[in-house]
Amino acid sequence: MNCKLTDVAGYAQEKEELKRLCEIINNRDMYLARGAKLPKGIIFYGETGTGKTLFAKVMASICNLEMISIDLGNLADKSSLLKRIKKAFESARKCSKPTMIFFDEMDKVLPNVSEEYYSDHSKAILAQLLTLIDGMNSNKNFIFVATCNDYENLPATLVRPGRIDKKIHIGPPDYPSRVEILRFYAGKTSCTFEMTMEELAKLCTGFSCAALETLVNECVLQSDGNGFISEKLIKERILESKSEDLPRKIPTQADLINACRNIGCFIVARSLNSGDYLLRLGNDTVCNLYFNAAISRYDDDFDDEDGIDFEIKSDDETLKNSGIGFRDRNYDNEDDDEYDDEDEDDEDFNFYYTKSDYLNAICALIGGYVAEEVVLKKLYNNTYCLLTTVDCILLGMSRDGLMGLALRYTSGRNDDIEYTREKLNKINDEFDKIIDYCYKRAKPIVEANAELIGKLMPILVDKRNIFKPECEKILSDLGEIKTIS
Repeated sequence: MNCKLTDVAGYAQEKEELKRLCEIINNRDMYLARGAKLPKGIIFYGETGTGKTLFAKVMASICNLEMISIDLGNLADKSSLLKRIKKAFESARKCSKPTMIFFDEMDKVLPNVSEEYYSDHSKAILAQLLTLIDGMNSNKNFIFVATCNDYENLPATLVRPGRIDKKIHIGPPDYPSRVEILRFYAGKTSCTFEMTMEELAKLCTGFSCAALETLVNECVLQSDGNGFISEKLIKERILESKSEDLPRKIPTQADLINACRNIGCFIVARSLNSGDYLLRLGNDTVCNLYFNAAISRYDDDFDDEDGIDFEIKSDDETLKNSGIGFRDRNYDNEDDDEYDDEDEDDEDFNFYYTKSDYLNAICALIGGYVAEEVVLKKLYNNTYCLLTTVDCILLGMSRDGLMGLALRYTSGRNDDIEYTREKLNKINDEFDKIIDYCYKRAKPIVEANAELIGKLMPILVDKRNIFKPECEKILSDLGEIKTIS
């Protein structure tokens, strides 16, 4: 694709900087003869939709560079991406023509300096890039060019001088640039605008190039039969664009990892119980209200809804018809009146759960552990809370006699009559058997839905909380949860 500098509307200062850079690259022999070192790497950075990729393509055209692009493709295919990066550098070395290795949105696959979590994959990509860029010779006929949205969080080892030598910021267009950009796109239409582009640009502070192009296009689509675009229509479209394009929190690697864990819990829980749920990004939830309530019996800190008003009620028809070991406790005998005041405020006292309920709850918890293992191919320490809760459930089941009297354990009794080591080992062995049983139940469910989990992860990160009606619509679009018989 032959892109010219005239294809970039506005951005006068940035274009001057690009022209100067292209002048150096086009006269490389003269500068090398003077003893200068030419830049190995260049990065265009800034918010999404500002034209960073277009700047890179214009640079390739002006400098007559053969462009070899590193395609991110399927980000889940980790080994393939490493091979594509290596192949791009090998092809550039062998190419007889001046060449640009182009890596678009590079920050998507690199470690984030502000993150708690680093995947082996992202570290491997960084290590490979550092090695390949260090191996570049500025006398050679190729250059590494990248774009990124989140420059501040790129690893310092990559963007230091000697590797990425030149950084060009492409931010949201200023007022003069917005005027030019609007004229550029409006000039491609046959419509008449009631407002001047100067008036329109004043109303579009903060709009990216892509947002300005979309605004003009939406106005054209809604113009009247004569191709006239009224001031009223323009202002309506601006208001809609601003409401649709509210700044969103940049998804972090930690968010994606937590989303994988919680969706794993949700998928397993949903397979075992079709009742009410709230799919959310927070901690201490299996994203199923029935199991959350059951787990809370044994873990007081579990299911803190972070201020979300989503109450589970004992008369909920979905729970009544769930068919999973549940019934209301009613006192018909007047002799039991003495307990009424004591238990009146204890909602959980009205619920009975069976051993099967708790085993299913453990399966759901372990589903989060398995999801990271299967989808991310790596386990992180954010699963610690899940496994701690599993221990609480197992201890509670033992205390309540759900494992049988021979395996009953209570800390109070142990204080008075200490358990023998033999009995404690027997109880621990039973705990391990249950965990292994639940793991083997959860894993095939997660494996069958691994692709669905991957699709849901960015949606949950973006929305943070997804209530059941919306989630059911999303599932119908992406594909229903696959059940295992």
